[in-house]
Amino acid sequence: MDDGFIAKPLGRRQIDQAYPLVCAMAPGLGVDQWRAFAAAVLDSATLGSSTEGAAGDGAAREGRLPASRGIMTVQNAQGYLHGLFSYTAEPHLLHGRTLCVDNFVVLDLFDVAGVAEALLRAMEGLARRLGCAAIHTTLPDRFARPDSLQDSRRDPIPDCFRTEGHRQETIRFCKDLVVVNDNAVTPAEGRRDAE
Repeated sequence: MDDGFIAKPLGRRQIDQAYPLVCAMAPGLGVDQWRAFAAAVLDSATLGSSTEGAAGDGAAREGRLPASRGIMTVQNAQGYLHGLFSYTAEPHLLHGRTLCVDNFVVLDLFDVAGVAEALLRAMEGLARRLGCAAIHTTLPDRFARPDSLQDSRRDPIPDCFRTEGHRQETIRFCKDLVVVNDNAVTPAEGRRDAE
């Protein structure tokens, strides 16, 4: 593990810098779609800044609570991004206030486990500061496939979660709904529709 990794909220100026990380998780995702998502998350974090502190405004250093929604990164000392996740603190029927984590991605050639461990420590620290009783993380389905568990191609990320005390609790299903918008693809034409 490289102790030089630093967990920090994603800053507005880093949105484009984070795009290659997101593409590693979601190949084919358009840069405009990423920019819109990141801006919406950061805008909602800023809206709560008067009571909670906006992501990236130094709230953690000043003793204020972090935003209840945001994007957390792991960076090296030079500011290069090696991993990120998006999060929202919300109520859960069984666990009470829960940190819900999506878009967990690590992109590092030499220390995947080190980056993952830094993200997991940041996740737990964030959950504790936000008063959460549990953390729910949604990972891409490739981590649940049998071939990800074979020794020669074993991905270290699920092991990092288990080592840090996480357990698999549910299976999440997703059904894409046809929506009329600029991003919808028409099956017959195979091209994008405009509203």
